[in-house]
Amino acid sequence: MKIALFISRKNQLSVDCCIEIINLLGADNDISIDQAYKSYFSEDILSKISFFDSSKTIETNHDFLFSIGGDGTILRSITYIKDSGIPILGINTGRLGFLTGLQKESLRKGLELLKDNKYQIVKRSTITIRSENNNIDFGESPFALNEITIHRKDTTSLLNISCEIDNMYHTDYWSDGLIVSTPTGSTGYSLSNGGPIVAPESGIIILNPISPHNINMRPFLINDTSSIKIIVKEKDYSLSLDSRIYSIDKKSILLIKKSDFTINTIEFAEDNFFKKLRDRLFWGQDMRNTDSINK
Repeated sequence: MKIALFISRKNQLSVDCCIEIINLLGADNDISIDQAYKSYFSEDILSKISFFDSSKTIETNHDFLFSIGGDGTILRSITYIKDSGIPILGINTGRLGFLTGLQKESLRKGLELLKDNKYQIVKRSTITIRSENNNIDFGESPFALNEITIHRKDTTSLLNISCEIDNMYHTDYWSDGLIVSTPTGSTGYSLSNGGPIVAPESGIIILNPISPHNINMRPFLINDTSSIKIIVKEKDYSLSLDSRIYSIDKKSILLIKKSDFTINTIEFAEDNFFKKLRDRLFWGQDMRNTDSINK
């Protein structure tokens, strides 16, 4: 197997996990790491691997990318994966880990399942953004796996955000901002802002206003085939694509839609999405549910 290891920033737990992976997989596999992390490894480890440049797009002949860290590490890795379709195995050395498919404590067992093809691919939709007049440069990765967020900057004043869906007027949000979330992002920022939890392969997009002035404003779900037009009537605000932040200093018309590619993540039967909800959010942790919890 040809595997790229993408490591969490300056995290010794992730480096140690990376070394364990290299030792477990042995010389039978072609393993590479980001060249920026050479200094974290011994000469012995470096002699067993090759290197890649994560500022460029991944070579498409890789079988897998292992993202070693937490959900944030996976979000950073997608700008390297882009639309290659290469499956990502998230190995959790962080905390919650809704996107990761394997806990570091189960590393040996997970690698065996991977070798035996005992896993599933979860196809996660992404959303893409551009400005109507192309007057905002979003670089080579104008897409998000979790969410695109518009939020106020350097002010306590509300933003006025006008929204159209499929060329039909939806509403004007008077709020601190607006989260446009994928199903994957429903367990991220949108969740902490009162949004619904959505299964990752559901065909929807969530519009979730941040602290709206009108308390009747609620998160709104639309079909992911819809196109969204957002007019931000203030000229100074922040916009984020997952963890990548842009400072906008002009009035903007933003166009958002589902991307024409998915991010593919690996999931094992023993750590599926519904089990993660029970484990991370303590759903069903009630003595009356003993029979169900043990399933």
